[in-house]
Amino acid sequence: MLLNENNLKRKKTEHGIIVLLTKKNAEIIEKLVQNDDAYFPFSQIIFSHFGIDKVKTDSDKALFAVLIEIDRENSTNAWRYYRENFYKLISYIKSPDVGFFNKLEAGDKTLPDAITKACGSCLKSFSSKVCKYLCDYAFHKDHYYINDTVVRRMLLFYLDFYNIKHAELKSSTDVDNLSYQELYDWLAKLHNARNEEYGDTITKNELDLIIWYCYKSLMN
Repeated sequence: MLLNENNLKRKKTEHGIIVLLTKKNAEIIEKLVQNDDAYFPFSQIIFSHFGIDKVKTDSDKALFAVLIEIDRENSTNAWRYYRENFYKLISYIKSPDVGFFNKLEAGDKTLPDAITKACGSCLKSFSSKVCKYLCDYAFHKDHYYINDTVVRRMLLFYLDFYNIKHAELKSSTDVDNLSYQELYDWLAKLHNARNEEYGDTITKNELDLIIWYCYKSLMN
């Protein structure tokens, strides 16, 4: 229904229908998300309310409030199941020794893995979303892909469709076992291949959104 009602470009493959990573599809999906009340950007509004200085230091629980909302919006359940790790993440982000926001602005792709090492592997998915959204809110930069179940489950299909060899990745288990940096590199290969295929560019956020929004219902 989603594909037909919105005229999303797709192709039938031996594995089923695949939604193409075109610029037009990205524009359609972005509008759908913007008008979908289920994905109203409360975390961005909360960030803007407090401002970057308060978020950096967690003054008035600003960082806590933003992270709670990122967690809720992405259904990562870090606060629900891993509260001790959640508090470790807050301490990690605001630690002067870490220099988190400087690394974030520079697009340091080792950050999500560094978070899981310091705060717990249970934050593997959440850490990528924290980096992605805080980078966007604080610096308006598109430095990070998300480590999401939907993206991981669809990755091999997209690598095959865009003719990217992946002998190292034979199953979804192999994809699940990737570090964030390794996953990032595979998504970057996919991203570059689609740019070459269509002769234009889309952002990391647009790539994520096409895959996630079109296939999220299959993971429920």
